[in-house]
Amino acid sequence: MSEGKKGISPEIVAALIGVAGTIAVAIFFNQGQSTPPVPTAQPVVVTIISMPTAVPTDTVPAGEPTSTPAPTNTPVPTPTEVPPVALGQDWTQGCISSLWEPYPSSIVVTPKNGCLIQPVDKFYASDGRLAFLYEGAVPSEAIYGLFAPLPSSGTVSLDVLLNEVTNGDVWVGIFAEPDINSAGMILDIPAGNVKNRPIVQRTMPGQIKKDFTASIQSNPPLYSVELTFSSGSISASVPVLKYNFNAVPVPSEQKWLFVGYRVVTGTNRIDADFSNLVIK
Repeated sequence: MSEGKKGISPEIVAALIGVAGTIAVAIFFNQGQSTPPVPTAQPVVVTIISMPTAVPTDTVPAGEPTSTPAPTNTPVPTPTEVPPVALGQDWTQGCISSLWEPYPSSIVVTPKNGCLIQPVDKFYASDGRLAFLYEGAVPSEAIYGLFAPLPSSGTVSLDVLLNEVTNGDVWVGIFAEPDINSAGMILDIPAGNVKNRPIVQRTMPGQIKKDFTASIQSNPPLYSVELTFSSGSISASVPVLKYNFNAVPVPSEQKWLFVGYRVVTGTNRIDADFSNLVIK
């Protein structure tokens, strides 16, 4: 007698049912629990470390190849201008003070140590004198000289030594401006025998002859003059003759002393010097 197919044992079925039940209970239990919290990231703190600043040094420490130069606070010295040598003291020092301004103004000058570099055109200071020598022919009249500022009032005295005056003349005067075309007065010593010369008073501009002295006998040919000035007028005198010229009205707070010469058409030779300038 043949055997029939065997079915699944009841014990196995019961075991499978038990396992399935256990799994179902585990799934249900896990679904009932809350989701565990996600850990919070901790902030990252960045610390900036400042590097030490190099301390300036003047020397290189032993074993160091270089050093940081120390800054200097020493001020750069500014050039100081030398004040002009005082008028009346300059010629005795062999100097033409930088207070003097040449005429005409086209003459270029260079100041140095309170003086003008010499010669200034034809002028040079030597042996306590301001000297010049002009020699040549000119097609027309021309005037050359030096101007210097004066105080508001006072007197000017000086000596003029004539070595030769052939044509032209020598001038000493005071003007309202450093310009021979401005208002002023001059004393001129004309050409001729240098040991026997008159002194002529002229007003400016225009060289208008106002007065003149008698011829002065002088050997050596040294002629002394004195000019007095104020804000309103200029007057002059020749001490050796005790001769006083009439005052000339020149209203100007500022006055300018002029020393120089005039050349005229033709051949001129003028050799003279000025000395003993006193302004007070």
